[in-house]
Amino acid sequence: MPETNNPRMPVETNGLQIKVWIPQDFYDLLRARSARFHTSVAEEARKLMQAGVVNIKPSETLETIVTDLDRYVRLHLEPLAFVAAMDAGYSAEGWRKQWEIMRTHNIPTDFQALDQELREKVTKRVQRKLRELPGEDAPENAEEE
Repeated sequence: MPETNNPRMPVETNGLQIKVWIPQDFYDLLRARSARFHTSVAEEARKLMQAGVVNIKPSETLETIVTDLDRYVRLHLEPLAFVAAMDAGYSAEGWRKQWEIMRTHNIPTDFQALDQELREKVTKRVQRKLRELPGEDAPENAEEE
């Protein structure tokens, strides 16, 4: 029986030995796996061939994963973050307006106009943050918006 890096691991000799050229990134993957599992590079290549993943190039797989992640962020996380920011801003403006009403005892009569005013303030604030325009969210600037 031929020797391996790990004497406890037997080498399977059923079959034929071949010499192949593989891409550097695939060889790096095999070396990393062999270091992790304390086996030879050839043993790790054999395991992957038996598992049926020999035709997968790690760089293409990684590129696909990154592309899918980017697509997920654009299609799901960005809209979700925007909606959450709008909802949180609307809630904060609502509380701010409620405290102002309690302080001044000036109860509005047109609640649709009040709702529109709150939404416009929140929209401007979120747009300013997204565009990185100058401006603060400090209460002293609330009257300017």
